[in-house]
Amino acid sequence: MLMSMSMLSLIRLVITLLAVQLDPALTPHKAPQPALPKIDENACPFEGCQFGTWTANEAVQLFSTWNADRNPVGKIAKGEPVTAITGIHITLAPSEIKVTEPISTYGLKPGDMVFGYMNVGEGNFNAWFNGYWVEQFDGSGIVAPDESGCRRNCNAKLLKPGRVEWWIQVKTQDGITGWTKEGAKFEGKDALE
Repeated sequence: MLMSMSMLSLIRLVITLLAVQLDPALTPHKAPQPALPKIDENACPFEGCQFGTWTANEAVQLFSTWNADRNPVGKIAKGEPVTAITGIHITLAPSEIKVTEPISTYGLKPGDMVFGYMNVGEGNFNAWFNGYWVEQFDGSGIVAPDESGCRRNCNAKLLKPGRVEWWIQVKTQDGITGWTKEGAKFEGKDALE
């Protein structure tokens, strides 16, 4: 019996997909719980996040650094375009999430705690649990304290939101380079808008 070309193509595609190795960062691996604050460099922490040309929709203060010993170095006026260069995501305290139903993907059982760090978009975030670290933890089953969020296959509850800061380094048209944590005051940061 001869296989059709489309069936043969489908089989080849499945074999190719099965042969692709997962990025090791996406697979839970043994790791100590991160020390705080946890710093993620070159961070753009949401789906569609992009560096490049952004435009201020309000006035923004720029600082010499994202560190605590910062000094003002300039201001960006409303409507002024800048070049967003990079970002630093700081987790001051991770989110605390309690597992309520088994999550077989990660070997989690009811009562286990998951600690959420940087958001990476689409409901995924970097996480630590039971001595394991994983990037892009699937948080689609998490119910918020006000019962919002998950509508089906709910398997965890957010007990305490994390405390985070996202600092962005930008360069103005005048050549001033500085840092701000007022990312919400810019348009152009989201490629999906």
